Amino acid sequence: MILIEKPAAPEKLSDGKPLTSSYCNDFKIDADFYNSGEKKFDFKSNIYGHESVKNRLREAHHGKCCFCEGVFEANAAGDVEHYRPKHYSQQGHGMPKIYPGYYWLAYDWDNLFYSCQDCNRSHKRNYFPLRDPEARVRNHLGDLAAEAPLILCPGGPENPRDHIHFRQEIALGKSNAGKSTIEIVGLNRLSLTEERLELLKPLRALRDIVRLFANHDGEDQRNELAAARGLLGGAVRPEFRFSAMMSDFLSDDLSEAGVT
Repeated sequence: MILIEKPAAPEKLSDGKPLTSSYCNDFKIDADFYNSGEKKFDFKSNIYGHESVKNRLREAHHGKCCFCEGVFEANAAGDVEHYRPKHYSQQGHGMPKIYPGYYWLAYDWDNLFYSCQDCNRSHKRNYFPLRDPEARVRNHLGDLAAEAPLILCPGGPENPRDHIHFRQEIALGKSNAGKSTIEIVGLNRLSLTEERLELLKPLRALRDIVRLFANHDGEDQRNELAAARGLLGGAVRPEFRFSAMMSDFLSDDLSEAGVT
């Protein structure tokens, strides 16, 4: 999981502004019914999930899932993920559903990300744990800055790399938020760890070749070494799948291998 920098919001999301205003007005009128879950908001997926929105997110995410960094579109479509859930939220597995969700953020660009279906639908779903559950903002009049989420936001303000470290193919939490994110999003699910391990195998071999030939003076060796160094350097770039894992794997070897 890496920090994602998004460009300006697509124009299509402006269609959600009058709807957001109507949601806020409706809540004021029938707050008790929305708090109980008896009444629900009618969100328009053709706005937040519009192709122009998805395309801009896909570009900002380098075609990868915002959580697992997997490249998945050859096998499944991507989802527009709401970081703060729009329908309802849950503190954790088996915990009560908390109504309403963050309805006023349904079309908010800062709340939208690009995710694989496995991370979004099978794992994160509507979970949004907080350090202090009593601080949860229950409506549009609250202050989101008062919350301390235990699931990292791919768009910051904190860099996920400060909270999650990889030891080989396994994700390790460096903080409570990092540990919670790994668990909720399923960053160590078997399918992911196996895919990451397979990607590590050729990288490990390439790293060892660079180490072996680092001091050879022949022109052919220097050319091959330069090519290998370039491949190693490319593996840690944000557009490369599992770049966070690759960066951690190579971090002890970059200076030795001459990679910057």
